[in-house]
Amino acid sequence: MTKEMKKGRKSATRKKSMISRWMKWNTSKTWRYEPNHDLIAKIGKEGTKSNLDQFRDLVTMDKRDQETVGRSWSAKELRRKSYDDLHKLWYVLYKEKNMLLTEANLARRHGYNMVQSSRRQKIRKSMGAVKHVLGERKRKKMAGHKAYLEKLEQFDGLVAKMKLKGDDVEEAMETEADKLSFKET
Repeated sequence: MTKEMKKGRKSATRKKSMISRWMKWNTSKTWRYEPNHDLIAKIGKEGTKSNLDQFRDLVTMDKRDQETVGRSWSAKELRRKSYDDLHKLWYVLYKEKNMLLTEANLARRHGYNMVQSSRRQKIRKSMGAVKHVLGERKRKKMAGHKAYLEKLEQFDGLVAKMKLKGDDVEEAMETEADKLSFKET
């Protein structure tokens, strides 16, 4: 065996022993999550304001059970919206999704069924529709840009073919433009 191989084995053995020592040490000091039940109980109650309220549904469970929520946004409706409106709607849907995930987690932890679980599906469909509409707009814009570049190349090719001097260039360009307009009609 060479010196380097012996050195490599020694360092591997040292690493192994160090890891096993750390594992033994860490078993007694493992971090455990212990929730602050008083603080959690205050979230969403009247008279308290917390940034965490946006992750909880502040409507009571009885009221949620009685009233049904609306429907998801369709792509047809969203096509009429501006980019800024779609951007704002995306963040509203994203916050709603996070709130529903929090509520589902709490329901799972406390052992009760989530009221109106179909809301998550409606949010997901709406977010998909927003993505679909933005994708359509992107594809349309890219197609328009591609057509513009093709026309520009066609025009550059015509100018290169002419090779005229001075004022003759303008005249030649007008005649070529007239020829193109006749071809398109």
